[in-house]
Amino acid sequence: MLKKINQLRNQIVFKNYLYLLVIQGSNFLLPLISFPYLVRVLGTTNYGIVMMAHSLSIFLGIIVDFGFNISATREVAVLKDDKKMLSKYYTNILFIKTFLILISFTILLFIVTFIYKINVYKEVYLLSFGVVIGQALFPTWFFQGIEKMKVITIINLLSKIIFTILIFVFIKNESDYLLTPIFNGLGFILSGLLGFLISLKYVYISKTNFNSIIKICKESFSLFTSNVFVSLYTSLNTLILGLFTTESLAGIYVSMEKLILAIKSVYSPLYQAIFPNIVNKKHSQILNYVNKLIIPILFSGIVIMIFVILFAEKILEIIFNNEFITSYYLILQILASIAVFSSLNMLYVTLLLPALKKYNRRLKILVLGGLVNIIIIMPLIKLYSIYGVAISASFTEFFLLFLSLIGFQKLKKNKN
Repeated sequence: MLKKINQLRNQIVFKNYLYLLVIQGSNFLLPLISFPYLVRVLGTTNYGIVMMAHSLSIFLGIIVDFGFNISATREVAVLKDDKKMLSKYYTNILFIKTFLILISFTILLFIVTFIYKINVYKEVYLLSFGVVIGQALFPTWFFQGIEKMKVITIINLLSKIIFTILIFVFIKNESDYLLTPIFNGLGFILSGLLGFLISLKYVYISKTNFNSIIKICKESFSLFTSNVFVSLYTSLNTLILGLFTTESLAGIYVSMEKLILAIKSVYSPLYQAIFPNIVNKKHSQILNYVNKLIIPILFSGIVIMIFVILFAEKILEIIFNNEFITSYYLILQILASIAVFSSLNMLYVTLLLPALKKYNRRLKILVLGGLVNIIIIMPLIKLYSIYGVAISASFTEFFLLFLSLIGFQKLKKNKN
């Protein structure tokens, strides 16, 4: 009987992994079709402006998410068989996210008013806020927790296909750059509304409870803080580069970064699919499970890194067909090491520590990583311009891996 249950759980994990892989595949393939087109049509400067605004919206989205992508997923996985409790929890999260949308929009208004280089293109930044609203509406955390990845996959794929079609139909020259955040925001809001409506099949809206809301916020605060510091070496690098150099260089960097993010996205669905299935296991079982994943993930990361380093120039030629961007192929080679570093430190900080509820330990590691990036990025930009950002991003991922390996060894020692 136990063997059959384990086989069933493994089948669910594999099925959820496939669904999440389809999402990440669409996140990779559809932008791979659209963003080289956008770079060619809009030019690196306008594309850089659009992506700087997008990177700020991703940061604001982290504020609205408040770490619920991990803590709420974990809680939903525990409560999924109790509809009444699940509905109460769902409603409380919904209330918190609504409040955080207002806060994040206030922050955006302050930024576009007082930072000159952003104020010049304030329309782009304001229109990009649609992404934040859409992400807040879509309860990814809920569907992951109840293991309904099929819903996420279909809606996510639909919104991205619509966005891609709109890009090719309506964006024809440089002056159309404002349409990009409009279409992107509409895609996110549409998928968010659909996801929200479908989620009401499994829960109902109940009364909010102030004490429960405070408790939820306290539990997720360390995750929120750590995610903010993660953004200091991921999403905000493009914005920082654009503010201290040129929008054109920001456009070039984010073109390379998107390719590396696509590589990182290969591992995300695996960890997301595994997470709900290990949270209720014993600590020793979770550690053993994660330990078995290290070698295959390390091997795959090394293979990907070597491939990117060897064929970086050719990859850029094929994707962008732009000599100016291709001339910066060294950036892609520098960022290639992230395939190894990130895949392993994600295993530790996005799977193992949240599964063990070691949120404070996760917080310390990611705060250190974010601080290291902030400390070294400005001198490196001053010395090496766009290459300095690539060096900073790669070194930060290596530093996080170093901390993760030390932490993992301590956990294993304590288990023994």
